[in-house]
Amino acid sequence: MIDLGINGVVLRIKDKSLGDVGEISAFGKTLIDWVGGAFGAPFKTIEHSQVIDCCEKLRAAVDRTRPITVVLYCDTPLVTSKTVAAAVKQLRESGQNMLKLPRGFVFKTEHLFEVNSLYLEAPVVSDHEFATVSDGEALSRISDAMRRRILRFHSSNGVRITDFYNTYIDCDVVLGAGVTIEPYNFIKGKTVIKSGATIMPGNYIENCIINSGARIDSSRLYNSVIGERTKVGPFAYIRPDTVIGSDCRIGDYVELKNCVIGAGCKVSHLSYVGDAELGDECNVGCGVVFANYDGKNKYRSIVGKRVFIGSNANIVAPVVIADRSFIAAGSTITKAVPEQALAIARARQSVIPDWQGNMYAPPSAAKTEPRGAFNLVQYDNGIIDASSSGNADKRGDGDI
Repeated sequence: MIDLGINGVVLRIKDKSLGDVGEISAFGKTLIDWVGGAFGAPFKTIEHSQVIDCCEKLRAAVDRTRPITVVLYCDTPLVTSKTVAAAVKQLRESGQNMLKLPRGFVFKTEHLFEVNSLYLEAPVVSDHEFATVSDGEALSRISDAMRRRILRFHSSNGVRITDFYNTYIDCDVVLGAGVTIEPYNFIKGKTVIKSGATIMPGNYIENCIINSGARIDSSRLYNSVIGERTKVGPFAYIRPDTVIGSDCRIGDYVELKNCVIGAGCKVSHLSYVGDAELGDECNVGCGVVFANYDGKNKYRSIVGKRVFIGSNANIVAPVVIADRSFIAAGSTITKAVPEQALAIARARQSVIPDWQGNMYAPPSAAKTEPRGAFNLVQYDNGIIDASSSGNADKRGDGDI
């Protein structure tokens, strides 16, 4: 950590191809913030120019009571606080007024108020730590070095990262010892992953809390909390403001949004739960939809404990479903369901015998066949279809 007796100044650079270089984001911070972190203290920024004297801008930016001023460029995000501390120490011990870095300067602050002009020119860059973001290729190369620094830090603290080439973790992510990170993961923002969690391949996780023992597989998670030992995915979509309890199962192609899922719940596949609260140990069948939007407003559904919701049910909010109730498959629920009740809301099934309108199945041989004999045929391109027997030989390979 650098002491507070220094002025930190970052020079902003504009590039024709990259624009404002300092505002480029990499792994959760702008390049200005990456460089500013090397000071270990508050810093200021000024515009850099190779043709306009920067002396007056520097004087206006610094606190004259601080004896040392360090000037760095925003296009060197790999510079570290250790390097800056060593340079400050060297200046203090040498008795010089200025020390030139590979890409930056260390001044005695009084020296800035004694000189009449000060043009800060870019020196030849040779040191890796002061590598410069000069174009898109350089940005990619330097970003990769930053990424590896982050991975090395976590790996040295007990995180099991199985593939350094295909893992991307932002600088503010917190990972507990014993976390396993498999390949092709993007972990962003202020995410916290606690010890014992496993992040399987192919996830995008942003601003989430993932508790111990959880397992996340090939899914998208945003601004949510995942409980202990809960399994998510593959291909789940956890949208913001969702809280999932412990020992839950959130399966493939499930979408959750702004909801609370109690401990031990199962939402196994192909369902949407939005703006809802589910009690402990509920089961949500395949294809269930919580209809929370009427085209203008969104409403909330409340589901009690140990509720079973059968496949292909529609829960039309606002509605309350009490503890231990059972929703029959295919029902559309629009009214409250009391405790321990069975709710069935289906149209009555009707059966019409000997229906002649099914073009994909032949009618009874005993019936009149005004359209000819229909058979399933397979065409040259592999499509299976129905055709009259008179056209099948011309269009397909024959009956199947």
